[in-house]
Order: sequence, then C-alpha cells, then structure tokens
Amino acid sequence: MEINTQNLSKTYTLDRGVEVHALKDVSLNIKSGETVAIVGPSGAGKSTLLHLIGLMDSPTSGTLKLGSNDFSAASPEERAGTRREKLGFMFQLHYLLPEFTVWENILIPVWNKRNEKENKAKELLSQLGLTNRADHMPSELSGGEQQRVALARALINEPSLLLADEPTGNLDRETGEKVEEIIFTECAKRNITLVVVTHNQELSKKAGRIISMRDGLVAN
Repeated sequence: MEINTQNLSKTYTLDRGVEVHALKDVSLNIKSGETVAIVGPSGAGKSTLLHLIGLMDSPTSGTLKLGSNDFSAASPEERAGTRREKLGFMFQLHYLLPEFTVWENILIPVWNKRNEKENKAKELLSQLGLTNRADHMPSELSGGEQQRVALARALINEPSLLLADEPTGNLDRETGEKVEEIIFTECAKRNITLVVVTHNQELSKKAGRIISMRDGLVAN
C-alpha cells in the first residue's frame, strides 16, 4: 500500500485554549512494499504521524492518501473499516487479552469470520514458531513469544500496511533482534508496506529508508 501525505498537520487544543502543534505540514511518499523507519527525539511527532497514517486519528489540515483512497476527511466509520480490512498494528506493549488463549488472541481481529481464517491462523502459528503455544494463555509465554503472537494477530487479516510503534522496546536485545528479523522477513514475503517508529538505531538501520523528525517536522 502506497502512502502519500501533503502538508499534513495535527493540532491539539488543551485546557484554556492552549494549542499544541504536534505535526506541521508533513509531506512524504512511501511506496507500496517499502520498509521505513521514523526516528527522532520524544515529542518529535513520530507517534502522531503513525496514528494519522493508521487512521486512528484525523488530521487538522492537509491530505492523507492510502493507496488511491483519500482519508483526509474520512468519517470514523470509513477509517475503522479500512483499519479492520487493510491495516495491521504492533505496539511496544503486546496488548494480548489475558483471558484468551494464543489461538483466540490471533483470531480476535477477524472474529466475525474466524472459521474462514483458521487455516491462515495455523499457517502463522507455524511460520512464527508458535504451534505448540496455541492453547496457552499469554501469561505462560515469554516476552518474545508474546510479541510474535502480536505479530500473528497483526497479519491475520492479510494487511497491505503494517504500522509498528517500538515493537521490541520491552524486549532484551537478543530477543528483540529475533523478533525484528521476523517482522522484516514476514513483511518482505507478503509485500507489506512497513512503517516503524523507533528510538532504536539498530532497528532503524534494518529499514530500507529512514525518515527523521523533529518538532513536528520532517527533518530530512
């Protein structure tokens, strides 16, 4: 999935009318199948940009296109539909539901058509080395296993775009590197556009391109 933004901006209004300009006129193009790392200090606007691209929020001004579709002024229902059908998400915290098994957690995004997705879930369990963990609860898994389950959940709807916000930030270095390798390998295999927000220089170097941000602006 190709991503195109033109003068994309986001302003938040706080108490007493104080405005925070989190994103300022960001214009960029990310090609379909490309892997991109977004880097920069805290408060640079990285996560705000990711949230807008991921249709979790709407811009204050500017244009946002995913593929051929313009989401600059999309309704909450339109954004939710595209998130559900075409996007995958990974975060620093895995957000697995503790009362459900690994198998159930993976199928949650496609629960209304889970019977159709069972073969896909089995395939992901095998590819990510989780087959023998399918009936386990999240609390019975290691940190690396939990993030692999989160990746399987993100891939179950066969997305065109995967958005990851510090996906290995809570893992030790060795485990994190293994999970990172799996993320990049699986996206390349499926021709999924990958956008990663990170402070980790080693992780950012694995991407095909690095976009640096500072003070709500693209710095390169």
